[in-house]
Amino acid sequence: MVAPPFLHAKADIILRSSDGVDFRVITLFLNLASSSFHSIIEQAAQSDQGVEGDLPIVPVEENHRVLDIWLRFCYPSTLAEDPPLHELEDIIPVLEAARKYSLKPLEHKVRQALKSRMEKEPLRCFALAMRAQLNIEATLAAEYTLRQSLIPARFPEIDLITAKELLALLTYHQRCGISVQSLGTDLSWITSDYSLNATGYQWIIGGSCGCESGNRFLLNGQRPLKWWSDYMEKSLMSLYDKPSGHTVLVGVGDTVRGVRATGCSQCCSNILVKMTGFAEFFSMMVDMLTTKVDLDMELLKPFVPVTLPTKEAPGGTTAQMKPPSGTSARGATMGGKRGRGRGRGRGKS
Repeated sequence: MVAPPFLHAKADIILRSSDGVDFRVITLFLNLASSSFHSIIEQAAQSDQGVEGDLPIVPVEENHRVLDIWLRFCYPSTLAEDPPLHELEDIIPVLEAARKYSLKPLEHKVRQALKSRMEKEPLRCFALAMRAQLNIEATLAAEYTLRQSLIPARFPEIDLITAKELLALLTYHQRCGISVQSLGTDLSWITSDYSLNATGYQWIIGGSCGCESGNRFLLNGQRPLKWWSDYMEKSLMSLYDKPSGHTVLVGVGDTVRGVRATGCSQCCSNILVKMTGFAEFFSMMVDMLTTKVDLDMELLKPFVPVTLPTKEAPGGTTAQMKPPSGTSARGATMGGKRGRGRGRGRGKS
């Protein structure tokens, strides 16, 4: 079960894991890597576990898997490469060992390993970060959860967080979903900011070709094309459930294919570049709004939906969107939304 270099003939001590696996190690490497290793080993040695051959046996609290990881990290690279941290199950025990033995570089490596998994498994990473009192990583993981639906499926680490922490995460998610809806009710970010883009926004406006205009949005009093309006409506609806800039990028391909299917030469002209550029700007605006929402772990802060700064569109009119039938302004503010982790998270940053 033990692999080189922990069978070395020049080892001067045996570290016995909590599950009974013996590692023959050279203490010089461990003392150089950890300022606290010597005193911890001295205390453990007082338990008098005996010797094997000429080597004293010192029991440690870590199991063989964790012990192997942190020992490899202590050894020089000519004898052992830095261990990979592919399994999320290793994060907490290895981090605890890094802290116990004052191995700051190993703690940094654990944090980096956690961050590398956030895009695919943000909920698991959030729970691990909360359990390990890593506020920065907990905040980042919470942001990645915005790419997923509000109500999560069960995940293995759910028992690592409290009901209050899970509620704070869900509240943050909901608050972000509410705040980004301002991008549909105030379109000045298109008429003012996006209009500075090289392509402008006139390609969105109907009337110059035979394609149908939408009836929900107004850009400086002009009706945008229906296919663009449909993209915006679908995106805004999806943002309630997944309030992330990533969400608005997903629908670009379908929109481009739909436009090309119309056969309109004017609408099809450079449509992929135009829609991709617009979606990227839209995505940036979504993320800009959600970064202003706090992850309030104590659930004490009153929620005020984030909105865009009020801007007057060229010509003295305000770009706007008609509310869909059957909804009201109140409908956009019901519920509490989840805030991003610059609030009072648990533990260390």
